[in-house]
Amino acid sequence: MRIAIANPTTWPYVRRGAERFINELAAYLAARGHEVTVVSGKPGRTEVIPGNGYTTVCHRRWWHPALAKAGLLEFHMFFFPCLAHLLRERFDAVVCLTFMDAFAALVSRRFTGAPCIFVVNGIPPRKPYFRSLTLKGAVFGRAIRGADAIVGISEFVRGYLEQRWGRACERLPIPLDADQFTPRRPAPGARETILCAAALVDRRKGGRPLMAAFNLLKRRRPQVLLQIAYALPESLRDELLALVEEPWRKDVLFTPADSGLPDLFAAATISVLPSLWEPFGMVVLESMAAGTPVAATRDGALPELVSDPSVGCLFDPGPERDAQLTNIEGMARAMEDCLDLAARPETARRCREHALRYSWREIGPRYERLIQSLVDSRSDAPAEVEPV
Repeated sequence: MRIAIANPTTWPYVRRGAERFINELAAYLAARGHEVTVVSGKPGRTEVIPGNGYTTVCHRRWWHPALAKAGLLEFHMFFFPCLAHLLRERFDAVVCLTFMDAFAALVSRRFTGAPCIFVVNGIPPRKPYFRSLTLKGAVFGRAIRGADAIVGISEFVRGYLEQRWGRACERLPIPLDADQFTPRRPAPGARETILCAAALVDRRKGGRPLMAAFNLLKRRRPQVLLQIAYALPESLRDELLALVEEPWRKDVLFTPADSGLPDLFAAATISVLPSLWEPFGMVVLESMAAGTPVAATRDGALPELVSDPSVGCLFDPGPERDAQLTNIEGMARAMEDCLDLAARPETARRCREHALRYSWREIGPRYERLIQSLVDSRSDAPAEVEPV
């Protein structure tokens, strides 16, 4: 099959879960013998990048930061180069990760007949906390109703889609590249370390509540360290550090994620993800794959991943305030319980076994079968797309 995978951004220009997923999916499908093109965008001139068995075409983006003041985000403008590429090339199927490239795939389907698979890896927050142009869900809804198949990456996402749009969809988790992660025993005498690999630039990820919970935990376990594995702006780093009581600030470490997450997860005692509205939570699975248990919010899709008390501890978020959780004591207690869990000899093995259920070996064939089934069953007559 000739398969296009469309997303407004990709590695190495943007490093997030969606970007990693499209490249891993492209590599997996290419290894299975399919011809795969990642259709994406970036600043500067258009660039064609071969590698790992597939081709990435990064179109020059049609966007400027000044447009954000009007609520126009980068992925909104990606519709135009994406549509042009899909019309120019004749793919057997198109896999999309945002509603704008999904809508472009629906428009192009009128001329090419290529089915559209919309992998919904995020949903609108329960409470808006950033400015974005809205058409009251018209384009999103059209993409959901018109796609040939909808994939919800968690029960949390699938439930939202089915409740709001009345469209049945398939739950297919984002697969884990488990081979990158190896559990290992902590070095003798090593201090207990809590690792947070969340993108704390997004306040719903809980950076500020995490600092408050660390203050409480330090009073009970003064030797524990907190390591933030994400490249934060210096101003945000300073803001977060200022929330930690002065005697313990030296015990908060900031490490760029590109320094090697597999090693960081394996070296940590536990990890923590204090997010709200999380549609999935790949860092939870990565932590478990390295044998490291997780303390996480009982919200969004996180309870689906931390579904066994032998691999992690959940805590209630409390009332939401400014897109952040408020149950600081609950988070501190969950981290302490998780530290005790990590000391059990069987925990690393159980975490690893739990994570392997989400590996590419287990989940990858389901993505391939879904795409193949749509290609095999598509009609010669192209489907119509209703106007927005």
